[in-house]
Amino acid sequence: MALSITDNAKKLWDAWNIRGLIILSLSLQASLILFAPLRKGRFARKFYFRWPIWLAYLSADWVATYTIGLIFTSDSHSTCTSTSPSPPKDILVFWASFLLLHLGGPDNITSYALEDNEFWKRHLFVLLLQVGFTLYAFLKSFSKNELWLPTILVLFAGIMKYAERNVALFCASFHHFGKDWVSPHVKRGADKGKGETETGLPIPVQFHDTEDHTSLLGTTVQLFGNVKSALVGPLLKIKEQMRIRETLLSIGRSQKVLQVLEIELSLLYEVLHTKLPVIDGKSGFNLRIANFGCILLAIITFSLAKWHYQLRQFDMLLTYGLLIAALALDSLSIMLLVKYSDWYAIAHFKDTVKKDAASKVIERQHRWCNEVSQLNCLTYHVKGMPVWLNKLADILHLRSSLKVLKGFRCQSTRNFENPLWQFIYYEVRDFPEDTRINEVWLERGKVLLKDVMNGKQKKMLDELDYTQSLLVWHIATELCYQKDNKYEPKSKKRTNYRPICKLLSDYMFYLAVKQPTIMDSVLDKNWSTMFKKISKMIQSEVPWSFFLNEKNVSRKILDMKVEENGTDSVEEVEKDNEDDGDNAENSLPSHGEVEISLSSAVLLVRGLEQQDNHYPWKVMSKIWVELMCYAAINCRPNVHAQEVSQGGELLTLVWLLMNHMGLGTKNYTTLKQSSRSPAGHPESASEDEGQP
Repeated sequence: MALSITDNAKKLWDAWNIRGLIILSLSLQASLILFAPLRKGRFARKFYFRWPIWLAYLSADWVATYTIGLIFTSDSHSTCTSTSPSPPKDILVFWASFLLLHLGGPDNITSYALEDNEFWKRHLFVLLLQVGFTLYAFLKSFSKNELWLPTILVLFAGIMKYAERNVALFCASFHHFGKDWVSPHVKRGADKGKGETETGLPIPVQFHDTEDHTSLLGTTVQLFGNVKSALVGPLLKIKEQMRIRETLLSIGRSQKVLQVLEIELSLLYEVLHTKLPVIDGKSGFNLRIANFGCILLAIITFSLAKWHYQLRQFDMLLTYGLLIAALALDSLSIMLLVKYSDWYAIAHFKDTVKKDAASKVIERQHRWCNEVSQLNCLTYHVKGMPVWLNKLADILHLRSSLKVLKGFRCQSTRNFENPLWQFIYYEVRDFPEDTRINEVWLERGKVLLKDVMNGKQKKMLDELDYTQSLLVWHIATELCYQKDNKYEPKSKKRTNYRPICKLLSDYMFYLAVKQPTIMDSVLDKNWSTMFKKISKMIQSEVPWSFFLNEKNVSRKILDMKVEENGTDSVEEVEKDNEDDGDNAENSLPSHGEVEISLSSAVLLVRGLEQQDNHYPWKVMSKIWVELMCYAAINCRPNVHAQEVSQGGELLTLVWLLMNHMGLGTKNYTTLKQSSRSPAGHPESASEDEGQP
């Protein structure tokens, strides 16, 4: 009985495996086409969206390749009039040509991550291999193949589409990205007759009309060349960098600058992860017309063949479904790509286009997630787990899973609002020049505190490196936030720095804890140990309970006995809580145990609260901008490029802004030698009112 069931299952698989896999391949293509445009929006950050797209992207190539292999190894000798459950050999070869179309992939997603672009050689090998297999199977049955004409047409279309994907991957790979960072077609559409600089970039022009959306699109293309320079080089000359800085400053309003940077993120995504740079222009248009024509002719030639009515009804319907779906999905893919594409809009907007059409492109809200992730150390403790649950997790070897669950419970998101960006933009724009620039980047916030802290407090801050500064300032910000919960600006025209400071603090702490790949180049190798020790100190000072909240934790920490030399009663607790074994490996830097303790943050809060209640929030907000800018320019450029396919990060926007301002690691030291850009750029009255 069991043997009979096994035999029946094997027969069923042999008869329907190819048909089922072809339907699965078609379904995966449709899913990718429909949902890939959402990768630039906030859905890209959602677990329930990111994982299905990743699985569909990986499965699409595997299913198509595996099915071609099944067809190649198939020994089916059935004909259209045969009673065998296996499909006829002619129709199998015809279906194999459609799988090449599927391997070409949708136009709006050629790669899932930045690393996939480096596999263009592998895809080229797969293209040659799969074309060879399909041609071999076709030539083997050519003498008796009554579908030779539609098979050749679809095969030709599949080769063209897979070749397009290979070219797109090749152009987006690290060693070739930026050589032709923007097609001549886009350059002509964006700005005709403006000329080029010595490095071949379009000469930026002054932007005077903040309501001219078509000019804003053209300005974005001119600035986009600097993105390529920041990612892969070459280093721009001083005059060219100064022109770019002047162009950005001439836009004036911070909101318009933000729109330019968001469009640049969108362009970068389309260059790295779609076929738009390949299919745009006359050659791409001609290839797409040829592809469409081949599929249309294949439908006609297949439908005119009288014998195809002798096929099984399911096989005939499946074949027609593949033909019609090839046309429909290809058309839908292009429509969605064009609809959500800033690249296409810039390429085809001419001077005669109405401004309201350009305005719709500018006002799109899908270019990045538009969210700022949040995490703070006090919430991490408040939403912790009971001791017994931690011990149970250790027994079951589930401690890592428990930490992941705890991270999800503690993490939150905030909408990215204009006051935050306005503050960041003006701070970056007004960074001091000449020798002061070096001081800002190297001191990381200490410049602003020279008139606030006493000698011992200054010494404490001077001995902190970037990692320790981030941790101490984060704790100090949270303590101030929980203590000063009734703070309101005295004037409505005065900027409320308290929520800005809190948001930036929690964002940087989130990057340090949850995004170590982004912060790897700026954080100390002992960061995880520092975080663990601080968590243990908080737990020792304020034991966890169900009724605990951030305000209670903050009050108990501020009530700690702290001496002016920076020592506190928690030092002994810290030593007692060190892990058994591996103490040499987990030990902090020799100058770090006292300085990164809670006492450092408490002393910092006490020094700040001696000032006017408005001033500490202003100072801390400025310091957090400097800490964020330091991280932005010192992160590896490819990290920023990776984020565009994952919804984007505020840190990447800051990185773009700094590079356009000439404050990137490659060029800020040379810019300070040049004359400062003239002040007095146009700014809206409403934005000026928000500045102190």
